[in-house]
Amino acid sequence: MKRFLDKIIILAFTSVVLTSSFDGMQLVVMVFAMITAAFMMSYLRMLGNIGKRINIVLEIAFGCVAIFLPETAVFIPVIAYEIYIDRQIAAGLISVVAFVGFSSADTDFGLHDFFMILFITLLAVYLSYNSEKIERMEKDNKKIRDEGEIKKEKLSEKNKSLLLEQDKNIYTAQLAERNRIAREIHDNVGHMLSRSLLQVGAMMVVHKEEPLASELGSLRSTLDTAMNNIRESVHDLRDESIDVKTAVLEMAEPLKDRFEVRLDCEVESVYMPKDIKYATINIIKESVSNIMKYSKSDTVDIRIDEHPSMYQIIVRDYRGSEDRGSSSWTDRSKNDSGYTEVEIKPGEGMGLENIRLRAEKLGGQASFVSGNGFRVFVRIPKPKDEG
Repeated sequence: MKRFLDKIIILAFTSVVLTSSFDGMQLVVMVFAMITAAFMMSYLRMLGNIGKRINIVLEIAFGCVAIFLPETAVFIPVIAYEIYIDRQIAAGLISVVAFVGFSSADTDFGLHDFFMILFITLLAVYLSYNSEKIERMEKDNKKIRDEGEIKKEKLSEKNKSLLLEQDKNIYTAQLAERNRIAREIHDNVGHMLSRSLLQVGAMMVVHKEEPLASELGSLRSTLDTAMNNIRESVHDLRDESIDVKTAVLEMAEPLKDRFEVRLDCEVESVYMPKDIKYATINIIKESVSNIMKYSKSDTVDIRIDEHPSMYQIIVRDYRGSEDRGSSSWTDRSKNDSGYTEVEIKPGEGMGLENIRLRAEKLGGQASFVSGNGFRVFVRIPKPKDEG
């Protein structure tokens, strides 16, 4: 838009000069030719490199024509605008020669017209320079805005990551605190209640007469209720304090001495049902134990996924050198070429049998395949009220 206005200004000033030397149809033809040249070159510039090359040829051609036809020097302001954009020294020198020739040629233009065309030419160069400067500034501003947006997005992602890490640390601290409280209740209050129950029981043996016997019986019943309530509370606190990912990390730690371990746990432990949580931990514990005992591989994958209707557990050991083509989890878990399914008969393979029984107890399935190492694959459905 800025360059369009520039050309309107140049054409307006040049038209004033033309009206002093031409009239009638000749004036119309000159103005039309000048407008056509100005906006044709703008259009060609929009075509990219091809249009730019054509423009350069036209700039040189107009300059050469102006040398032999001095009257056409009135087009020089329009050409000068384009010459500055292209930085065409050759076309510029030709235009200067044409302009010098125009100053001494016998034409209908007077000295006043010569200086007017010179002024318009300088104005055209300035307008071209100014528009280019504005375009460069707009481009720089856009670049700065884009970089600012990128930095803003990166900062936002970093803040989210920090908040997630903070929430994770708080959650871990809460689990540790719950575990500590459960342990203290069990060790202190639980032991004192147990001792009180024993003392009341001993008193009931010694004092069997009424009304003391019935009072002691009532006291024992109250202490039994309190003991059961505390036991349930302690168990609930301990269940909540168990984090699947933390437990799996601890179980996988011994593997790191012999294997490259890849762990991915995509479950929210706080929402995982207690029985599934314990089953998952025990299945992975059994799988890790088997790997430690029997595996001759060098890489271990442990993955826990939560899907809308089920939990999925994959524990696999394999030789990484024979599985280089499988870089992603999906590739490594689905690349079953060369694998054979292992059937576990009752009474054989107690560890694998325990895994199968734990899965089936919760309505799930367990499958085992061997080939390049060994893979345990378990699916456990979510409870209907959860899924």
